[in-house]
Amino acid sequence: MAFPSSPTNNQVAVINNVTYTYNSTNKAWKRSTLTAGTDATINSLVVQSATDSTSTTSGALQVTGGAGIAKNLYVGSTIYGTATQAKYADLAENYTADATYEPGTVVHFGGSAEVTQCNEDGCKRVAGVVSTAPAYLMNSELSSEFVVAVALQGRVPVRVIGKVAKGDMLVAAGNGAARAEANPQLGQVIGKSLQDFDGTEGVIEVVVGRI
Repeated sequence: MAFPSSPTNNQVAVINNVTYTYNSTNKAWKRSTLTAGTDATINSLVVQSATDSTSTTSGALQVTGGAGIAKNLYVGSTIYGTATQAKYADLAENYTADATYEPGTVVHFGGSAEVTQCNEDGCKRVAGVVSTAPAYLMNSELSSEFVVAVALQGRVPVRVIGKVAKGDMLVAAGNGAARAEANPQLGQVIGKSLQDFDGTEGVIEVVVGRI
């Protein structure tokens, strides 16, 4: 195993079960020991081991307590766990679009890309609603001039027109908004309202993917 190239000060590397810390002043790696139960400030930790993990007590890096991570976490293989939780509330998928659309906009399949703003009342080609902050985003690496995350399941803010009662089924109203519909046809339903709305135009919470 080789030391990482272009190391930073206080970067830690674990090679053949031995811990080393890099000192940028001396431009050298020094063998060190991280003591259990004490705090350590580490700019970067590199574990150069091919040991795979099959449980919480195996693998090149084992953490017996909790782990707080302030930024993104990238995993190059499968994630195994007992349960997961998310702050946000919908499952969404990226689609190519023909323009930039605000969250809460109703879109349908059509236009010069995969989806476009739905301007047809009661549209049966409706794809869903542009997500505000998806809890889980599929097709995340989709590349195009315009990409929108369309909520497929869960609760999202949706632009609505006209009076809406909690539990009402919503269909496309045109101009990227939704409206209540007592007797929707197959393929028209966007979701069910979670709120009463008595205004002309606004944004309310809607459960999408529920018919």
